[in-house]
Amino acid sequence: MPESTAPKTEAAAPEETRVDIAQIKTMVNLPETASDVELITVLVNLIANLQEKYEGVLQDAVAMEDALTNRVIQDFGDVIDEAHAPFWKEQILQNRSAAIDALAALRERVKTEAVPAEPPRTIPLRNRLAAIERTVASVANPADASRAVQSAASAIRNRAHEIAKTQNIPFITAFARAEKEITKE
Repeated sequence: MPESTAPKTEAAAPEETRVDIAQIKTMVNLPETASDVELITVLVNLIANLQEKYEGVLQDAVAMEDALTNRVIQDFGDVIDEAHAPFWKEQILQNRSAAIDALAALRERVKTEAVPAEPPRTIPLRNRLAAIERTVASVANPADASRAVQSAASAIRNRAHEIAKTQNIPFITAFARAEKEITKE
């Protein structure tokens, strides 16, 4: 006779895991005569203690993460402004090495694109200035030499005023032109 083609209705039930209550009681230091309520109370207290420890460890981890991200943000303060700090904190927490690499690349880019600062103006020492030509006449009669210098300065100033008014240009530009004109003569 052919075998039945009907599907099996009984599936193999998974074996239930048997919990040995006596073993659990010895693990939590209860006598074997302890009731189930006492066992449950001890287990609940144990779970509460573990939860409390977990919360403490979690707070410590969050504090350490904050300290780490704040230190990295401070290290890259020249690249990160306050408006973008929350974004970078999140990036550091998600993938610290990639975020630090990106910030280092930004720092290098900022360094290369930085506008070169004007070199500091150096004033030569007094004894390094070009020697002033002095003639015997100018040393003997200093008033005549200073009048000649004042006369040239006045001529330049007067010509600069004239150029500035007639050509309607700034005085400093007119002064440079007047100085060139007067010194050529």
